Amino acid sequence: MKISDEEMMSPTDIPFDKVPPYRVKVVEYVMPTTRNERKQLIRQHTWSAPNLPAEYIYINLCTDSGTNAMSDRQWGAMWLGDESYFNSKSWDPLQHVLKQYTGMEFVMPCHQGRSGEAIIYETFVKKGDLVPSNCHFTTTRAHCYFQEAEPIDITCSEYFDEESDFWFKGNMDTGKLKKLFIEQGERVGLVEVVVPNNLCAGQPVSMKNLRDIRSIIDKYKRRDVIFSLDAARISENAWMIKKHESGYGHKSCLDIVKEMMSYADISHMSAKKGGLVNIGGFVALKDRFQYQRLQPKLIRIDGFMTYGGLAGRDLEALAVGLMEGVNDYYLADKQRQCDVFAQACEKRGISIFHPACTLGVWIMAEHCLPHIDKHNGPATALCVQAYIEGGIGLTSMDSLHRGREDSRDPMNLDKIQLAPYELIRCALPRRVYTDAHYDWCAESIYRAMSWGDKVPPYVRQNMNLSRPALEKRDIGLRAFFDEYEPLFDHP
Repeated sequence: MKISDEEMMSPTDIPFDKVPPYRVKVVEYVMPTTRNERKQLIRQHTWSAPNLPAEYIYINLCTDSGTNAMSDRQWGAMWLGDESYFNSKSWDPLQHVLKQYTGMEFVMPCHQGRSGEAIIYETFVKKGDLVPSNCHFTTTRAHCYFQEAEPIDITCSEYFDEESDFWFKGNMDTGKLKKLFIEQGERVGLVEVVVPNNLCAGQPVSMKNLRDIRSIIDKYKRRDVIFSLDAARISENAWMIKKHESGYGHKSCLDIVKEMMSYADISHMSAKKGGLVNIGGFVALKDRFQYQRLQPKLIRIDGFMTYGGLAGRDLEALAVGLMEGVNDYYLADKQRQCDVFAQACEKRGISIFHPACTLGVWIMAEHCLPHIDKHNGPATALCVQAYIEGGIGLTSMDSLHRGREDSRDPMNLDKIQLAPYELIRCALPRRVYTDAHYDWCAESIYRAMSWGDKVPPYVRQNMNLSRPALEKRDIGLRAFFDEYEPLFDHP
């Protein structure tokens, strides 16, 4: 008999903060490789783990998007999928769960998060607008540029203090937000907050910060302003609030998620993360009129209102996965594995960004390879060497790979800004790897770091010779196409 959502949260004396609240019944075998083979493979695929055929990556931490292991409950639900184009009955259970999950009345499915972003930014962001955020994700910046608007990142000061022990370094700087509204409020029609803050080392956002943002918008707005939440990993942010913000320790993560949502006007989610599915997303709103404005845009981009570009079986899997992903026992285990990985790194002298939060672990490559200048991609180099050593796939978020365009002159790549930290994102796929896998990841990074100055600096290749230049409206997607090469060979 299937375990219900309520039964999954039954009281227990089993320590789910020390052991997983699930068992494994299906395994995926991997392709064995040798060090020499991996060195040839990474060279052939432009020195980038994300460009490698996935079969050659032993442990893939490049992304947590769509890489999750689904449960027996989800696979069982998929057999109920109704593939009717109009009014699929598989929309009913997902609609019910989305209203329960978000606390918002008006919900619509979409095939993934960025298609939800697309219709939000098309509707609420105008040419010449300023769009403040705690830190825009890559595709969100691209949506700003596409609308000829200017993304404004105003991350809190604690994030830039490496020694700070503050738990919520993903917060928006509310002082700067208030100043922006006072000085240029007529240009602000949408405020975006990413929870947790993906490009800022996955750092969480506090409930107090969300309340303060809501208060500033209501007090200082000069036109209608939409407060939008990028909620792809909101359940993991809720866990950090539960554990580290006063007054929330007794609340369930579902209740915390709903309170977070209550301060926003709209939310969009790539459910390929916290929804524990391989494809899917949604948009949720409080206001019927704004919901009706989005409807024709959803139909144009994704499909009819009751399937949003998804198969009925995907709707069914998401209805189950959202509730599994906000389960407190599951989140306790997710944080436990994050801590296991972080401790394995620190035991080996690998510098990580603190705190290590539920989403994953961020390596501070500038401390691991101090001989490589920020302009020359210390994280890029360490990612490549770590793949050679142990077959692990990681994502570089350093100045070379993810340096920000000047938002007032984004086409001028000579103005790319250095990143505050030279980070490697180790995003933890959900319910996929064991503690031993994460120990091997730490060992592989340690072996890579141990080569010291034999690990080469990197430079950007001349892309003008191989592909057309990106248009201004697409420049925010530069990081997906730029390629890099080492100044000399890897050891």
